[in-house]
Amino acid sequence: MHSKTITPVAGLVLDPAQRTMLAALCCLPLLEFGEEGLHGWSQLIVYPEAFRVERSHMDAAGVLHQGNDELIGEAWDAGPVILSWADVLADCADPRGGFCVAAHEIAHKLDALDGVLDGTPPLPRDWQLEWARDFQRAYDALVADVEAGRTSPIDPYAAEAPEEFFAVATEYHFSDPGTLQEALPDVAAHLARLYGRPPFATD
Repeated sequence: MHSKTITPVAGLVLDPAQRTMLAALCCLPLLEFGEEGLHGWSQLIVYPEAFRVERSHMDAAGVLHQGNDELIGEAWDAGPVILSWADVLADCADPRGGFCVAAHEIAHKLDALDGVLDGTPPLPRDWQLEWARDFQRAYDALVADVEAGRTSPIDPYAAEAPEEFFAVATEYHFSDPGTLQEALPDVAAHLARLYGRPPFATD
C-alpha cells in the first residue's frame, strides 16, 4: 500500500477498503514466496470493467496484423499490473469458481522475475528442472486435448502458451484446488510448494 500506486481509471473511484482488498488479492500468491515477488513494478491500474487494447504483430510472410483485444487483466513485463474491477468483484463473489484474475496477473509478474516469461518463476536449480519437466508434460497434454477438441476440466486458455498455463493453474490453486489436483496432480504439488497450502484444500 505504501510502495505501490493504485490508480483507478475511466471514472472508477475506489475507497480505502477497496484499495486494501486489491492489495491483499495481489499479495495472496506471495504469502509463501515472499515480498521479492513484488519487485519490478510500481503501479496497479484498475478499470471499471474489461478494457480494450490494440495489438499488432508481423506474421512469417511479413504482413502486419492489427486488431483489438478485450482483456480483464494484463501484466506488462516491466510495467504495471492492470485489472478489471468488475471481474475482481465477480471472482470474490464466487471464490471457488476457478477464476482469480489478480492471482493470474501476479503469477505473470513472478514468472517475469528471472527475465523470461516462460511459465517458470525463479526457483532453486534442482526444483526448476523438476518444474520444467512436469509443467511441460502437463502443458503438452492440455494442448493436445484442446487441439483434438476434447473437453478439459482446466480452462482451455491455459493452452495458449506455457506462461498462460502457469497463470491459469495459479488461479485454480487459489480458487478450485480440487479440480487442479484431479486434473494435474504434479502441477498441483509444485504450486502447493510455491504458494503454500491452497486456501480451499479439503484434505
